[in-house]
Amino acid sequence: MEANEYDLVVIGSGPAGQKGAICAAKMRKKVAIIDRKKSVGGVCVHTGTIPSKTLREAVLYLSGFRQRTFYGRGYALKDRIAMSDLIFRAESVMAREVEVIKSQLRRNYVTILDGNARFLDPNTLEIRNDEGAQLVRGQHILIACGTRPAHSADIPVDGNEFLTPIRCTVWKKFQET
Repeated sequence: MEANEYDLVVIGSGPAGQKGAICAAKMRKKVAIIDRKKSVGGVCVHTGTIPSKTLREAVLYLSGFRQRTFYGRGYALKDRIAMSDLIFRAESVMAREVEVIKSQLRRNYVTILDGNARFLDPNTLEIRNDEGAQLVRGQHILIACGTRPAHSADIPVDGNEFLTPIRCTVWKKFQET
């Protein structure tokens, strides 16, 4: 099995992974982004910030809460709000956000790969999904999975060889290569 070669491989397609991938792509690097799900966006889009805020805003909108100062206390856009109403609104917002992210990655020529990534060596990853496995090699690997980086005692995060996506200042080192 031959490996696809990239300047940067990003594991995780949440906000940090997206920003890292696009930042490198704008520096004309060949970039791939990997995510477990068949949909990009990470926790932020699928279970965190966007769904929770969308549900809150849907309740406020459908109940007419914000319009009551103008239309009166008894105003409601909908008499009975069902959970299906809220889920419909949340899913449509999430789907739109996923399309925005995919479009942004495509526009910047970032390759999107889905599956579980596993290190075979410091620069080679095996990506497994329902269709099988493929190898991907990256000169640099950015681990951007989870809402905060998890550290293994076996891998010292020293700021030189192993970095976590805290801020884009790590790109200064990447630009030099």
